[in-house]
Amino acid sequence: MIDLITVVFQAELPLLQIQARSVDLYISPANIKTITIVVNDTDDVAKAIDPAWWGQHQDKVEIKCYSRWNYVSRITGWENQQICKLMAASESTAEWSMVVDAKTWFVKPFVMTDFFDQTDRACTGTVPVMQVFDSSRVFVEQLYQVKLDRIIGPGGVPFMFHTDTVRNLVESIDDFIEFFQVHVRYPTLITEFHLYSGFVLFQYGSYDELYNDQAGYAVVNIADWEANLFDQLFDHMKTDKKILTVSVHRRTYQDLSQDQIERWVNFLMDKKLICNNSETVKSINTYIK
Repeated sequence: MIDLITVVFQAELPLLQIQARSVDLYISPANIKTITIVVNDTDDVAKAIDPAWWGQHQDKVEIKCYSRWNYVSRITGWENQQICKLMAASESTAEWSMVVDAKTWFVKPFVMTDFFDQTDRACTGTVPVMQVFDSSRVFVEQLYQVKLDRIIGPGGVPFMFHTDTVRNLVESIDDFIEFFQVHVRYPTLITEFHLYSGFVLFQYGSYDELYNDQAGYAVVNIADWEANLFDQLFDHMKTDKKILTVSVHRRTYQDLSQDQIERWVNFLMDKKLICNNSETVKSINTYIK
């Protein structure tokens, strides 16, 4: 069993509802210990989240506000989201936790053998460090005296954290949250996945102790700068049987054609994640104006 962790802010609550439906449809209760929703917003947003959205999993839903960690955020919401992921994962009660964004939706059944090999290593694979994150790579290499040319796959969400290891990471740094708030900003621009990957290398010498280099599943995350690749990525999303989760960044919609939006919405209907394509298209068009 794993823990599932989602970080969300108020504007993403409709996305969280779709994610909850995807979890209800595609993940067996036997595979999830808890579902933790971390509110990266004011505490009152927690009142708008209904555990019933998760259907058969509703008794496993725990809602936490980032205020529980008793700090004042001096950073952007996206930067603070990274702290929330690391802190929530460090509090997991399962051996592993999967961290996702609210826009990360499951589109095929979650099969535990896709995620763990016979030695209980997570089958995530590794990916090259993108050039845009070069300053983060350099910082982590200097911090831990490791070579960080690749990080734990998929390099984004869904990301598998080993609980004891991420807890050791948080506890290894005095005032971890302050450390992260300082270094997530320019010029370091550290990210949660680079820092954790570097710590795994530091603690174990390689990824092999915890992670299998062969990924057992695939994901498609369409970023805001990838709107021109939508058709290519969408075709991959539809045809690759290993695709576990899909997502489209909210800023991507404004650069998509009406036809592309409608194809995306029809795909979500096919996966039973939404029930009314015309209302969803209307909502998206209103959202991006």
